Amino acid sequence: MGDLKFEEFGDIWIFLLTVPGLLFNMVLGLGKFIFISLPLTLWAFAQWLIPTLWDIPVILFKTARILFNSGYGLLKGVYNFFVTFDWSWNALNDFPSLPSHIKALLNLGGINQPFDYFAGSYGTAVKEFILPLRRSMNDLRDFIDFMPWPVFFALVLLLVFWVSRKVGVVLLALGALFFIGIFGLMDLASQTFSLMILSIVLCVAFGIPLGIFMSASDAVDRAVKPVLDIMQTMPSFVYLIPVLILFGVSPVAGLIAVVIYAMPPVVRLTNLGIRLVPFEVVEASHAFGATYFQRLFGTLIPLALPNVFAGINQTIMMALAMVVIAALVGAPGLGAEVLSAQGTVNLALGLQSGFAVALIAIVIDRSFHLYGERMQQHRKVGH
Repeated sequence: MGDLKFEEFGDIWIFLLTVPGLLFNMVLGLGKFIFISLPLTLWAFAQWLIPTLWDIPVILFKTARILFNSGYGLLKGVYNFFVTFDWSWNALNDFPSLPSHIKALLNLGGINQPFDYFAGSYGTAVKEFILPLRRSMNDLRDFIDFMPWPVFFALVLLLVFWVSRKVGVVLLALGALFFIGIFGLMDLASQTFSLMILSIVLCVAFGIPLGIFMSASDAVDRAVKPVLDIMQTMPSFVYLIPVLILFGVSPVAGLIAVVIYAMPPVVRLTNLGIRLVPFEVVEASHAFGATYFQRLFGTLIPLALPNVFAGINQTIMMALAMVVIAALVGAPGLGAEVLSAQGTVNLALGLQSGFAVALIAIVIDRSFHLYGERMQQHRKVGH
């Protein structure tokens, strides 16, 4: 975890003086991203959107003209197809697809050129927008790297015990840490930890409020669910392409890819947990005069917490599963080591790095599972 030695008083003193600054920089960077950069970006988007609304009649007219011409061309093409097509048995073996020049025009003019224009016009603004996130990631990684390994082990074991309250899970976490340390993977694991911590924070910060909005409105629920379906079913290599174009090969590109892939479970299960709260309980709180926010934070969210934590658990599992794929766009850590082992056909190195990721996932899964069970028992006894 670094070159610090506990027998040297100066090193310990430097460490104690440095920790508050690193923590402060990490929290400040993440807070600046969430509370300053994000609102300013949304405000700039609103300033762009409001004047655009005045052009809606012109846009609608142009859209209608395009749709009319497209419909006419489609009907004409269908008519010509039925008239000129060879209806022999052999001709029906292959489904008639679009001609190559039409497919090229559609791909180039409908997808590639608009995205290239967006990346060229707003790429710099997007990179400046996520700059606090990049700094937070670097500060968190530096903090973990600078921490002596006994202190890091103690913090991890205390956190695992606080979440799980089981000595067996703590011993499992200790074994995982020793496995990572013995094979010299601690520095890579610290990079993976920093990536995971920030990605989970972002998934929770954006996913839980989105799940709450979905539970409050059926229209929002119907609109967001197809997006979540696409995020979960689209091959991850596909949305690595726009991330790579916008951010280049960098740790932030890997972070964005992990967030996109891992966010849907916490959104879905937050929405599901709130919707599964008994209607009688909601009506009782409403009868006592509780406002919506009082019902939300006093009744709905507390009763939905087991499902919310299950969603967070699944998000963490999916984030860890994305570690290796995100390494293709610059995500550091154990995933990059797995890719390196694959490139050199080094089975032993691949097994060591992959098993380290698996141990981290097992510890987190068991900890959050036990935490959810404890919350369920706590609710059953009526506390």
